[in-house]
Amino acid sequence: MKSFCKLAILGIVLFSCLPAQSQLSATQRQSIILKRQVQRNHYSPRPINDSLSSSIFSSFIKALDEQQDIFTMDDYKTLSAYRYLLDNELNSDGGKFLDVATRLYRQQLRRADSLAKTILEKPLDFTLDDKITFSQEPAQFFAPDVKTLKNKWTRWFKYIMLNNAYSIASADSTRPALSAVLSKNEIAIREKMKKGQARLFESILDPSSFENEVKETYFNAIAESFDPHTNYFSPKEKENFQSGLSTEDLSFGFEIDEDKEGKIFISQLIPGGPAWKSGEIHKNDELLQLQWKGTPPVDVTTITAEEADELLQKANHDDLSIKIKKQNGTVRTISLRKEKIETEQDVVKGYLLDGEKKIGYIRLPDFYTTWENESGSGCANDMAKEIIKMKKENLDGLILDLRYNGGGSLNEALQMCGIFIDEGPLAATRKNDGKIVYLKDPNRGTIYDGPLIVMVNNQSASASEMVAAALQDYNRALIVGSPTYGKATMQEIFPMDSTVKTQANSPDGYVKITTGKLYRISGLTAQCNGVIPDILLPDAFDGLEFREKFKDNVLPADSIKKNNYYHPLPALPVASLAAASARRVSNDASFQKLVQGTQLRTRAMADKKVVVSLQPAAFEKWITEKESLLKAIDEKDESTHHLFTAGNYRIEKERLQNNIYAAELNAEALKSIQKDIYIRETFQVMTDLIRSQKTN
Repeated sequence: MKSFCKLAILGIVLFSCLPAQSQLSATQRQSIILKRQVQRNHYSPRPINDSLSSSIFSSFIKALDEQQDIFTMDDYKTLSAYRYLLDNELNSDGGKFLDVATRLYRQQLRRADSLAKTILEKPLDFTLDDKITFSQEPAQFFAPDVKTLKNKWTRWFKYIMLNNAYSIASADSTRPALSAVLSKNEIAIREKMKKGQARLFESILDPSSFENEVKETYFNAIAESFDPHTNYFSPKEKENFQSGLSTEDLSFGFEIDEDKEGKIFISQLIPGGPAWKSGEIHKNDELLQLQWKGTPPVDVTTITAEEADELLQKANHDDLSIKIKKQNGTVRTISLRKEKIETEQDVVKGYLLDGEKKIGYIRLPDFYTTWENESGSGCANDMAKEIIKMKKENLDGLILDLRYNGGGSLNEALQMCGIFIDEGPLAATRKNDGKIVYLKDPNRGTIYDGPLIVMVNNQSASASEMVAAALQDYNRALIVGSPTYGKATMQEIFPMDSTVKTQANSPDGYVKITTGKLYRISGLTAQCNGVIPDILLPDAFDGLEFREKFKDNVLPADSIKKNNYYHPLPALPVASLAAASARRVSNDASFQKLVQGTQLRTRAMADKKVVVSLQPAAFEKWITEKESLLKAIDEKDESTHHLFTAGNYRIEKERLQNNIYAAELNAEALKSIQKDIYIRETFQVMTDLIRSQKTN
């Protein structure tokens, strides 16, 4: 229900008190506070009218029943009576909808639970010519009756069962037929599905949280009806959002994985973390049960690793009892609480690509910071320190990889630009007052002034787009990859409590509001457009409607007057470098295989839907073809190349000698870098850039 992107947060604004309205319920008073907060602070607030009411209604129903397998058409018609009345409720005129929706949702969840139990009570019939349809478009109808709804659930369970059987068959070196594997494992797979489904419904219908979860879903539907990045946060969600952009995550200090039999086990321990310090948990221990304090235990053997991971993220400050099975067969229960530990994957790491030229490579997963103390650990400071260490290796050039970087702290992004740009404006902002404010390089001077390339793809968003755009506008770096996501808006977090003056305590939650837009110093914007690279490479996401412009309620792209006070560096030889890269890519087997794969996927999805047979033989043929297509679109190449060897600089090698966990992560990272076809091509672009600069 929340957006995937990690977004820029610029501050806190105090809002005025909501007049007391004793005749309203607490929930409706909260919804009115939410509405007023957004209206008052949003960059472009929508009027509170029937159009907004319809948007809220659609977003809320989709969040409750996205697959349309809970409500029937009669249920939908009952709720639709309120489609154009929600604006009245937000204007203090009644408040019945949420109560009606909550009661009906609870009732029909119980019905779905009963249907699932009935269906999974006996073997499913795979001799029938059943099919299941997956569509890119929103589902167009609810089931007309319970019989049709039951058939829908039956097809879904068949699909899940066939997927489970295929996973078992794939793990067998003899590659037995799917029908044979299904016959042999049907009871075990169905039992796991039965337990997992029962646990899922039990979790959703938990009396202690059900009504609150539905209420928060409704609040978020109100917020997202203004734009995709305006969201309601519960206190826990707000904490998780910010900790996700920090190097000081609250964590138990272990990672989990799932083996071919569906068992969930401890795959890694993080030195210094709670699990490590307990002395009771070790790598390869099997996870049996999880129990948060004051809640029923969850049998981990009935759920997937993804579901277990979601369960582990449920709270930050409660005790968790973990039951594990040791490799010697003994069972132990350990109580842990999350602690703040430095997250190895988030900290800036530099590597050396040693070939014809010695190129530094830094991958940045997000623009993290310590929100409560922005003078503390931040990615710009970490980046600066890493570059200073790497410069001792006499680098010929530097590659900054911002692929899959969803953004984060705008302040860190500005600081990052300052590492490479001497001084001057970097971007512009505009809020709902229409005033344009230019954001400048916070520090004069540079830390690195050599050849620079920034890698991006269509999942580079927000702050990463601002960095790429600023460096491109100054001709400070070549941008290599595919057009970026297209989010150039700013968000701030506000408390949902008129008596609270800070973010410290707001028991009713928070609302993250889009308060402004970002612009390039050229006057253009990345909003919806993205940043267009200087060197375009084939995109593994081609054909997928993933970017900002495909979202509901997006703010449009516009422009402002160009800033005439910045002084770009001499233009880079983009045309010749792009032509040379295009020639290499057209002759590169891995890139051409990727292009062919994305073209096939685009054609297959042209009608916006995929129909899958639920008979074992036909399903096996379909899923085998699907896996072959995914392999073709892979960004990794298993073949050996000799353009460069990925390694570490001297200081990092010394550090890794005394840190086993970091050494394991490092070894995996080096393998990934060596096989990445985008890094391989970017290395060659960098080599061409260095040559061209030496001849000028």
